[in-house]
Amino acid sequence: MTNPLNTLAFDTARWEQFLGETARRHHVPGIVAGVLRIDEATGREQRFVASTGLANNRTGVETTRDTLCQIGSVTKIITATMIMQLREEGKLELETLASELLPDTPLSTTDDGSKITIRHLLSHTSGINGDVFTDTGRGDDCIEKYVALLKDAEPLFSPGNGWSYCNSGWVVLGRIIELLDGRTWDASVQARISQRLDLHQFLTMPEQIMSHRYQHGHTRDTGSKDWVPAPTTALPRSVGPAGIINSSVDDLLDFGRSFLRGGLGVAGTNVLSPESVELMAQVQADLGDADALSPQWGLGWILDEWEGHRLFWHGGTTVGNKAWFQVLPDDGVVIVVFCNGGIANRAGGEIVEAFAREFVGASTGAGVSPSGPASETVVKDEWLGTYGDFITSVEVFKAEDGQVKAKLTQGLDPSSVTSTLFDILPTAKPNRFVSRPDSLSTWSQLTFTTVDGHPCLYADIRCLRKRDEAEAAA
Repeated sequence: MTNPLNTLAFDTARWEQFLGETARRHHVPGIVAGVLRIDEATGREQRFVASTGLANNRTGVETTRDTLCQIGSVTKIITATMIMQLREEGKLELETLASELLPDTPLSTTDDGSKITIRHLLSHTSGINGDVFTDTGRGDDCIEKYVALLKDAEPLFSPGNGWSYCNSGWVVLGRIIELLDGRTWDASVQARISQRLDLHQFLTMPEQIMSHRYQHGHTRDTGSKDWVPAPTTALPRSVGPAGIINSSVDDLLDFGRSFLRGGLGVAGTNVLSPESVELMAQVQADLGDADALSPQWGLGWILDEWEGHRLFWHGGTTVGNKAWFQVLPDDGVVIVVFCNGGIANRAGGEIVEAFAREFVGASTGAGVSPSGPASETVVKDEWLGTYGDFITSVEVFKAEDGQVKAKLTQGLDPSSVTSTLFDILPTAKPNRFVSRPDSLSTWSQLTFTTVDGHPCLYADIRCLRKRDEAEAAA
């Protein structure tokens, strides 16, 4: 049950002061955040949107309420919503094979690919190698070209026999939307989402954003304390369905409101039926050792609770940007937070915690932390080795001093490959460890396990298969 509506809770000046203090403490150039709440007794709605700092610390442009921000992987909820609309229209079912809808793609030419269903794609259980970010150009055929390239990415596990966060699968869903709608994914976003909710700052293309105030991402080199505008923050159009939308806080709050009102849009239109809203929030996967964010996943949504308060949510990460989008249906609350650099995870976590206490009366809970120093780390010999997916590899080894280290390597183009060395620290769980490059970074989880009969390492929510010596040396 929500707290009673009151004026102080929605005092923008109060929250802007809080955001300013949080931004300074965690070196975040700019923050925009807001809360929408619907009183369950009266149906009355209140909201506030607060901002602080700079959209770009090089130009000095200030962050304001109407600043457009990259929502990153929150885009997946928009893609999931459109898939559920197609289901309501009778054009597909959750058990429909993706290969039936995409007959001339790698999904129809491999044993594993031919078994992947819409449900697998929506719940990250397809086994598709998830971090393929190939830029196939700006043309309207870029998503079609991207899906064709998935033949080069080895699957991580058989469909339904594991779980791994999968950006690539969401591009496949985007291509299915294009084929069934007969238009680009971008055009479907406008027709199926923006128009039904009267959203005017819900944009996909960089040229659409140029006439708006825009929150640019900021990054730093490891060990540096200087946050500078990232050279580029836009993802390729080819991976749009997984994470390319830009939005104001108000527009994303409006999108979230539709889930509080059973899928209701504006002027009597429906974005989704109440049945589809509930179905999206039903458990599809228990994550087990992949529970760095949450213990369960739905159809697009991350599923969790705050001290008994039901929560479905999603986050977004792009270059130098972080986003939080949280819906608490039983409390009538939607939360949106955008940070454009700095120690964003800590800043965003503190902001969400403050909103949760104020508007829900609950705590979000503590994150993972080490149980001791690196000198106390004990890793079984069989866990040592190299683990990887399409773009990432992690080598776990014992250094000359006997301490366990991890070397993270990312990238495909030799000119842009990066490598970082980490200490590994223990946690209370014997197969789980944490690491970070420096004290200004947040902890990442490393969990050793077996997936579909193969030794794997979960780097937070990504499943990395153990490579044999020949693969590791390649």
